[in-house]
Amino acid sequence: MTQTARKRFAAMALFLLICLPCCLAQAPTVKMAGKVTDNLNEPMIGVSIVEKSTTNGCITDIDGNYTLNVAQGATIIYSYIGYVTQEQQAVAGVVNIVLKEDSETLDEVVVVGYGVQKKSSVTGAISQVKAEDMQNRTISDASQALQGKTAGVQLITTSAAPGSSPTVRVRGYSSNVASNPLYVVDGVRMSSISGIDPNDIASMEVLKDAASAAIYGAEAGNGVILISTKKGKAGQGKITYDFQLSTQSIARMPKLLNAEEYVEYMSESNAFDPNFIKANWDGKTSTDWLDIAFENSLMMKHNLAFAGGGEQGNYYLSLTYLNNDGIVKGKDDVYQRMTATINAEYNIKPWLKVGTTNQIEKYNTRGVSTQNAYGSFLQAVMMMDPLTPDTYAPDKLPTHMQNAMNQGSTLLQDENGNYYASSLFYEGENYHPTVMRKNTIGRNSGFNVNGSIYADFTPIKGFTFTSRFGYRLGGTRSANTSLPFYGNSTQKRDYVSINSQSSTSIYYQWENFANYVKSFNGHTINAMLGMSFQESSYDYVKGSLDPDGEHAVLQNNPLFFYLNYGASSAVKGINGEKTRSAKMSYFGRVSYDYMGRYMAQFSLRADAADMSQLPITNRWGYFPAVSLGWTVSEEKFFEPVKRSVNSLKLRASWGQNGSLSALSGYAYSTDMASSGIYPLTGGNGFTTGVNPASLGNEELKWETSEQLDFGVDARFLRDRLTFSVDYYEKKTKDLLVLDTKPSLSIGGKTSPRNAGNVSNKGWEFELGWRDNIKDFSYSIRANLATLKNEVTYLDPSQPRLNGASFHTYQLSFFEKGYPVYYFRGYQFNGLDEQGNPTFKDLDNSGGLNEGDLTYIGDAIPDFTYGITLTAAYKGLDLTIFGTGSQGNDIFHCYYRPDYKSSNRLKEVWYDNHWSTNNPTGTVPLANANNIDQYIQSDAMVYDGSFFRIKQIQLGYTLPKPLLRKVFINNMRLYCSLDDFITFSKYPGFDPESSANATTGMGVDMGGYPASKKVVLGFNIEF
Repeated sequence: MTQTARKRFAAMALFLLICLPCCLAQAPTVKMAGKVTDNLNEPMIGVSIVEKSTTNGCITDIDGNYTLNVAQGATIIYSYIGYVTQEQQAVAGVVNIVLKEDSETLDEVVVVGYGVQKKSSVTGAISQVKAEDMQNRTISDASQALQGKTAGVQLITTSAAPGSSPTVRVRGYSSNVASNPLYVVDGVRMSSISGIDPNDIASMEVLKDAASAAIYGAEAGNGVILISTKKGKAGQGKITYDFQLSTQSIARMPKLLNAEEYVEYMSESNAFDPNFIKANWDGKTSTDWLDIAFENSLMMKHNLAFAGGGEQGNYYLSLTYLNNDGIVKGKDDVYQRMTATINAEYNIKPWLKVGTTNQIEKYNTRGVSTQNAYGSFLQAVMMMDPLTPDTYAPDKLPTHMQNAMNQGSTLLQDENGNYYASSLFYEGENYHPTVMRKNTIGRNSGFNVNGSIYADFTPIKGFTFTSRFGYRLGGTRSANTSLPFYGNSTQKRDYVSINSQSSTSIYYQWENFANYVKSFNGHTINAMLGMSFQESSYDYVKGSLDPDGEHAVLQNNPLFFYLNYGASSAVKGINGEKTRSAKMSYFGRVSYDYMGRYMAQFSLRADAADMSQLPITNRWGYFPAVSLGWTVSEEKFFEPVKRSVNSLKLRASWGQNGSLSALSGYAYSTDMASSGIYPLTGGNGFTTGVNPASLGNEELKWETSEQLDFGVDARFLRDRLTFSVDYYEKKTKDLLVLDTKPSLSIGGKTSPRNAGNVSNKGWEFELGWRDNIKDFSYSIRANLATLKNEVTYLDPSQPRLNGASFHTYQLSFFEKGYPVYYFRGYQFNGLDEQGNPTFKDLDNSGGLNEGDLTYIGDAIPDFTYGITLTAAYKGLDLTIFGTGSQGNDIFHCYYRPDYKSSNRLKEVWYDNHWSTNNPTGTVPLANANNIDQYIQSDAMVYDGSFFRIKQIQLGYTLPKPLLRKVFINNMRLYCSLDDFITFSKYPGFDPESSANATTGMGVDMGGYPASKKVVLGFNIEF
């Protein structure tokens, strides 16, 4: 052996000696194989199977089978999105696994302010709306998912137009200005959630009592709605695609007078000379303006989502496109929206997790005018006479239209060249609805980017410090081009004018808070402490070009409908402004739990507003809350009944919240205003004088809502039956009231004052039952909430505050002793012998006057309710969901007495009206006296109670063995009838209509009507 060979042999021997201990220490490997199924014994494709703390792993095949070589005794993790992750010790041979759905785990946790809690530990009144309540519905605004799904939450609809948003009320109406809840999306405060697609929401929690909401302090006086968007989970990535196509048509079609009825009624009222009608009506035309205005339309929605994750992190990405062409003919009520959600989390270190949530929205919308007595599209539909045709051929124009054309007026035409008609029988602010729709080109668009970046530090067990930066960026653009048109002799325009506005809003918040949980000997203490800083700014720029004897733009051509192409003669206008506000807050909460039996929670928040809202002396507000819970079923004495009553918990809470909704722009300050010029010096010199415009109020402070709540939660019969009941009393004091009367010696007007109180009290019930009989499963969920609302105090200098008005009639008022913005008017006392309405003389003065005005109704329901029924058999499933209200009133405002020749609702004015042929009629004769008082009386107040079946949906899930052959994990097809059936006695379009969400609740001046929908769709998962 050569020397070189000896050296190589010695080196090899040394290497083997060094490696020998490692080889001897290495654990032997074993081969595992098996099958993964779900709780229905269906094979699961793509389940992630990983040896813990390694990259060694595999996924199940199309039949759910897997094979993996692992170290003997290692921990194997089985995970799949939507299922509970399982761990199994590695052993050689066959290991079959059954994964259970994660829904039960999710049910045990609810989101609260700055954290989560187990349902069993909750001591406040919190309701949860789950993702399943929003899936496969035609709602475009997430707040619509709250209606009928939880007790104590009511929606006020001012318009059902595409892109419109309802107003949410939680436990009543607490303010004379606004009672909107606070929205918090993934920890970021929002003023609206209309830009978040319901498909991207994992859950919505409604914090109803003050103790639950008090952690948000000054912003929580009207309740808090917490929204959690979806996140990915450990396991193989999942791809889902949802498609939905809906046909829409008007839900309720009120009956107007046809031509014969109109002629009869107008003849009785002496509105026209009979010869005038004969000369200008062909005896055949009977135009249905509802048919002219509305059509069947389509709504389409696509949603594509990607989700996945592993031990280190997760992600959720989605993209949604919505195109809703409303039921008004043409393309003037269209809403298009593109939304995206980007959520991700990653564990950088065992003690550090970072993440981000983002929602992006881009929208375009166009709409028609509604809820207005002057120049409203819906008012025109209701008031146009049926004797006038839709259009005239160019060679058959009536004289008055030909004369208008000869005088240079612009008559609009349809696609066939026919001219839209101008009526000879009815003339007012409202005219041909199509002309009203086409004489203005409105372009509205905008974007919103909302999100957060956060980090969770966990340096020691049980302690987590969170730093979160949240933001909202928004921009809007609107442009309106007013085109030449001829509606009638008074409603016309000869030249083009335009106006345009762009605005930008920026909001950010920076919050830092720490949570610490410690458990010992059955005791659990959870403490949270934090701070928050918020700042928002808004600025806008507005420009206009108005005509001065000629078009304000260079040409009447869409290419020139921009501010940049103003004519030299145009009157130019420009304005703009920037505003800013900020708030600083400190907050804390301590929770105690003993053995899941006794629970207590205390929280305190301190908020400081900047000087744009409150004076420096009162900028701080302090909002405490306390709640207690006792799980009676955990006591030993409860054991004998626990088989029937599985759980029984008693709750009680008290707390205070605030509101600044009525304040902005230094309202408390003392202001001076120009009051004219005065010749204080000789000659032609003049001095501009000023006087106090407002007196100032350095004592102005927060509105405060104080609420007491008592609740019971129970589960019966092996958790199949669930029941909860709450009673609450909510008192809001120091309402911010404008226009209280100042001292007569000083003059001017007062700044806002804390000068009003409101009380809300009621009961809330929620009931649920779910069970299965072999392959058939079913469930029932129902809720009901009562409400008693009353103004308990108003500054004596202001006996009542005015609310909504219609034409010259003041309809609603805010007054002590009545519900907020109740209806005040005359009490109809039947007809006299001549068919004229009479009214009760309440003050016995012998005539009608202010003393005869009294309470005649209000828009606040006695109770609201909802019910959801579900059933499933093998692959088939059925859902029926309905909601309604009882005891609310509607002030019907479709008719103005100053236009006697306008059309009427048949049921309201024509059916059973008094005439010489019908002397027992209960409706005034066609030409009755005192119609102005009749319009202001309870004769125009209708019962607005309704029950609407919001959804009847039938679905079918295709068999999984069939889907596995084409690599699809799940696929469901469904058809649905949404908002298809409404039970109501109200004769108007929609029993849910309101002029606005505060002063005009229940006042119907012609809102955009609801549509009924036939829906086809499918969900597919890869």
